[in-house]
Amino acid sequence: MTGISVGDFIKFAGGRGEVTKIEDRPNGAYLLHVYTTEGQLRKLPSSLPHIKRIDSIVDRLKGKQIDSPTYYDLRERATRLDLAYRYDRFLSLTSNRIEIEPYQVQAAYEILNSYDHRYLIGDEVGLGKTIEAGIVIEELIARGRADRVLIVAPAPLTVQWQEEMREKFDRNFVLYNRETVRTHRQSHPNQNVWLQEDLIITSIDFAKQDDMLEALRNLDEEWDVAVFDEAHHLTARRSSDDSMERTQRYMVGEAVAGNSDSLLLLTGTPHKGKSDQFYFLISLLDPYRFSHESQIHPEALEDVMIRRLKDDMYETDGTRMFPEKNIEALPVEMSTEERQLYNDVTEYIREYYNLAQREENQAAGFTMVVYQKRLVSSIYAIRKSLENRMRAIQNDAVAEELPDEVQELIPRYSTEPETLTDLERSRVEEALETVTITLNRTQIEQELERVKQLWQQAKNIKTDSKARLLREFVERILREDPEEKILIFTEYTDTLGYLRDEVFSDHDIAEVYGDLSQDRRRQEMKKFEEEANLMLATDAAQEGLNLQFAHIMVNYDLPWNPIRIDQRMGRLHRYGQERTVEIRNLFFADTRESEILNLLIEKTNQIESDLGMRSDVLGRILEDLDLDETIMSALAEGRPTNEVVADIEATVEERKQALQTVENDFLIRDRFDLSDEDQEILEIIERSQHGEVSEADIETLVREFFDEFGGTIKGVRPGPARTGGDVFQFEVPDVLSGNQVKSHYPRATFTKDVAMEEDDVDFVALDHPLVQSLIEYCLDSNRVKGQVAVKATNDSTAPGILFNYRLGYISGAGEAVTEKFVPLYVSLDGQITTDTPEFVDTIPPSEATGIAELERLATQAGELHQQAEMEAWTQVESFAEEARTEREREVQIKREHAERYFQEQISQWEGRLETYEQRAKEGRDMTAPIGNAKRQLKNLRRERDEELSRLDEEQHVTPEEPELVTAAFVIQSEGTGI
Repeated sequence: MTGISVGDFIKFAGGRGEVTKIEDRPNGAYLLHVYTTEGQLRKLPSSLPHIKRIDSIVDRLKGKQIDSPTYYDLRERATRLDLAYRYDRFLSLTSNRIEIEPYQVQAAYEILNSYDHRYLIGDEVGLGKTIEAGIVIEELIARGRADRVLIVAPAPLTVQWQEEMREKFDRNFVLYNRETVRTHRQSHPNQNVWLQEDLIITSIDFAKQDDMLEALRNLDEEWDVAVFDEAHHLTARRSSDDSMERTQRYMVGEAVAGNSDSLLLLTGTPHKGKSDQFYFLISLLDPYRFSHESQIHPEALEDVMIRRLKDDMYETDGTRMFPEKNIEALPVEMSTEERQLYNDVTEYIREYYNLAQREENQAAGFTMVVYQKRLVSSIYAIRKSLENRMRAIQNDAVAEELPDEVQELIPRYSTEPETLTDLERSRVEEALETVTITLNRTQIEQELERVKQLWQQAKNIKTDSKARLLREFVERILREDPEEKILIFTEYTDTLGYLRDEVFSDHDIAEVYGDLSQDRRRQEMKKFEEEANLMLATDAAQEGLNLQFAHIMVNYDLPWNPIRIDQRMGRLHRYGQERTVEIRNLFFADTRESEILNLLIEKTNQIESDLGMRSDVLGRILEDLDLDETIMSALAEGRPTNEVVADIEATVEERKQALQTVENDFLIRDRFDLSDEDQEILEIIERSQHGEVSEADIETLVREFFDEFGGTIKGVRPGPARTGGDVFQFEVPDVLSGNQVKSHYPRATFTKDVAMEEDDVDFVALDHPLVQSLIEYCLDSNRVKGQVAVKATNDSTAPGILFNYRLGYISGAGEAVTEKFVPLYVSLDGQITTDTPEFVDTIPPSEATGIAELERLATQAGELHQQAEMEAWTQVESFAEEARTEREREVQIKREHAERYFQEQISQWEGRLETYEQRAKEGRDMTAPIGNAKRQLKNLRRERDEELSRLDEEQHVTPEEPELVTAAFVIQSEGTGI
């Protein structure tokens, strides 16, 4: 066939591609086998009209077909930007709105350099596991490895995840709940709902519902990245008969783990003292790592787990990254009236709590627990509760049972309150205040009179002794330093309102609580940092508060959930804190509940010091200990405080020993030391922040493109930049607008510092949809014909030709693992180098005619290209060989795990089969057990063969054919009149 050969690129009606085979047909006709740019194999008769050969870059060099300098620069810049972060660079260090810490980069670096990106991140609270997961997600997206991402978290954290991914990484995730799913099912009734969005955040308790779990199990397209936050909620345990008992949450983990490429499990409490549960959690990452929990030891977790504790982290000068914390108790002596109220309300609570226990009325028992907590929170809080109770009885709004939707929340409210949203918790507690043990009218009236009397008692108390002590503490601090910041936590919004309106009405106060919008939260946090001395916060709002600019915290009341106490401290005791964190716990003296809680904090603080741990110790020590039940039983039975305390102390000491065993025998403990072994990460950070791509490079590309294709960029705020500002208004060229790209951006910036200060400004970084769309447009040679240019230089190596390649390799699974941009300069005398000459100009086609050097270069373009092509193959082989060696090492480790796992499992079932067959010979009916054992052995052998075959494929690393993307004649500038 005239003019077309195997290896040529052609265009035809409906597409373009490479000719891979030419098949002879009768009457001189041909059939072209074409591999299209869409990845399809087409067969085209040569008689079809509009089939045309596309000149290669080398053909165009030979023919001196020179393109516009602007188009060439756009295409080359776009290629560099497209590949800049696909090899040994971190996009997320420059393309987000946050300061990322070195230890966070190190965690992401370790994960990204593993071949399957499946890790348990067990960093202590306050180290930023969310940020570490966000970096991994962003890097995999930037490197072309991820499109579909699923994040699963406890319900209260889903909105926070959505906000953080949007605000910190400019990534928009869709929040999946019942309303979202209903809308998707109406629009696409026959499509799996999990396939209708690519970036999804959902709650674990929504995902575990039957219809959602079934849809997760039946996905025909896997997740590129899946993240489970608070992954310790994925619980499975070993039953007495050695079988596996799964919770529904664990089933969600199984459904996603088996259908995801990369998997991250995040938890500050990876091992809760239950080795079987930890084993099943690790099995989600790698089902063949261990055959049994008895095989787990720290060294075997090194390539599947990252865990850093604050005490093991050091700065470049050898000092600890995290300062000490100093916890002191501030006991409050009650006034006579307060003591009387406490005794009378406690007696009321004790009586009705005991009655609820006898009647097995769980809801009424919870009501009394809430009242006891509010009693020691503040006079105002218990007064409001008594008032609500009084109104409910008066309005005939009491009931013996809770509404169904509230009843469903009670198990989690009791055992996992941290998994409830603010709205769910409020709904439960409001409903509890309407619960009664009896509907007997006489008894209800008697309770009403009693509640009225208690309410009046509370109302008559004008001075809250705890509030007075807090006021004195705050005034003393501010007298010593008027600029000091003090964070005050309380469990209840009613108490927060009382402190704001009654105790500190003369102070400028910031406040954060559950009902605030994200915008208002940001405003209040900024106010605390810049203006206010005091911030009042509730537990419902404490997640996501990063307040390390302050170092003094007061617990106005102590939550009975020990995890919350730790989380409160984590607001200040986190990276960036430079001073000792001072924590003061206010509590009423001579009350069982306060003294028990204060004792626990003191004991835990000592254990943290003994074990060199800072966080989650309290929660792990009190795992499975029902503190509500312990305290309420002590009150109900009138047990002496010292007796209760002695029991708890014994339990704590026992758990301490168990915790120490877990730390030593099961868990990895990574040291992070910037003064020693972790210096390499600082070099990677430096290379990423000041490497091939800068903010100026992105700005230049965008401005050149807008100038060429009809967009405008106008400064809307003066600034130091050479362009006359740092915030701009964009009118986007028509060729780009559409899909995720807006036609108009009223406020945008290329500068990270500005983006971090201005929430309402679009940060136009490399991963912004506008930049990504622009790059895609420039790489389309049909749209931007910029493949060949003429460059002038003063370098003595000219003349020559610069060949710019994309080099990469693919894994055995057929995916492009990584790519990089490699320029190869070949001088006319045959010297080849990756060092590009320094150019002084790009010559437009109209001025290139008649340049003698150009004629000589065009004549030898084919030979020079052959040299470049050989060197490109050498480079990509070397590039791939490094990866191949590491891939083979990692795959071999997994192969050893898999072979050991299957050998043990098969041996176990072969032993059982042998036993069953022996019993059959003895005359017993063993048909069913023998059949089951044979099925198990058949399945295990099939699964083993499949896994080993998969690993065989995955260990291969194959260089891709070098792709020439642009080329430039390089000539001496003196011969051009420059």
